[in-house]
Amino acid sequence: MIMAENKDEDILKEESAFDLYDNLLKGTPPLKTCVEGILFIAESPVQPKSIAKILNSDTGIIIDIILQLQAEYLESDRGFIVRKIGEGYRMYSNPSLTEILKEFVNTNIKMHVTQAALETLAIIAYKQPATRSQVAGIRGVKTDSVIISLESKGLVKEAGRLKEPGNPIIYRTTGKFLEILGIGSLNELPPLKINE
Repeated sequence: MIMAENKDEDILKEESAFDLYDNLLKGTPPLKTCVEGILFIAESPVQPKSIAKILNSDTGIIIDIILQLQAEYLESDRGFIVRKIGEGYRMYSNPSLTEILKEFVNTNIKMHVTQAALETLAIIAYKQPATRSQVAGIRGVKTDSVIISLESKGLVKEAGRLKEPGNPIIYRTTGKFLEILGIGSLNELPPLKINE
């Protein structure tokens, strides 16, 4: 008799899980669920105002929800966290799992960047906005192909034109640059040491 009751209980639990799923499919899921879903699928950091626009909500409410999620994941020691990168947020694996995840993936995918590209990227990061000729003046060599390469990798982008003869293009680093470095803003770059 007890076994039958437990079986009935299990069936009820299973049905209620299906009901919950059906309700989510039929109706509008809670706002927090929507925000979490967007952060989960985002391939790059998403700005709260973009989420607010999609969900027809207030940016302040979205920020509050993101901060709630951030705290919940940390407090419950989840396998993922929400990090702020630049002006946006995105889910990442918990840093405490780095070694385990490396073992699982069993690969170390790196973006190949040449020494010339690193030098150019550093100049743009610290000087930005910077033109090609300004970068070339600091490096002492032409940088056209290097900047094109950095643009194709999504590390720098055009940020307008300088108001001087020829209207040269000015460049800035991107959110992807911040993401790869694991910093939230350019203010977190290490101080520049200049040898005199």
